[in-house]
Amino acid sequence: MPPAPAPEPLDRLVVRAGLALQRVVRQAAAAHGLSATALDVLAALADRDDVSHRDLAGHLRLAPATLTPVLDALEAEGALTRVRDGRDRRVVRISITERGRQRHAVAAAGVAAAVAALPQPAAGEAPVIRAHLIHLLDAVERALP
Repeated sequence: MPPAPAPEPLDRLVVRAGLALQRVVRQAAAAHGLSATALDVLAALADRDDVSHRDLAGHLRLAPATLTPVLDALEAEGALTRVRDGRDRRVVRISITERGRQRHAVAAAGVAAAVAALPQPAAGEAPVIRAHLIHLLDAVERALP
């Protein structure tokens, strides 16, 4: 009888689970006509409205140029507005509209339902898992340039 295969390393499982969860979120957002990035933009604006393009890109950890087409699409559908800052014309300020708030609420609820349908940790395990993942993220972010 061949030996049992070694268990998959925890780091690999975390990566695979994260990628699988990203696919679920992308599909759930797409069911509401949004990319995962567009949903992230609306969520960020719902929390902190009237931000600069550069600050929003930094908050989302995206290059400003990567964010531009997402903002273009959301602005075209009336989910946000972009206005040049009156004090510094180089700065573009972004605000969510009521339509954007509604789109975010509906899509976020759809994503939450899709995630809630996945297996959840047993009672009492979630705080331990959350603490470990936060500690892991903090360590990795400190180690990377």
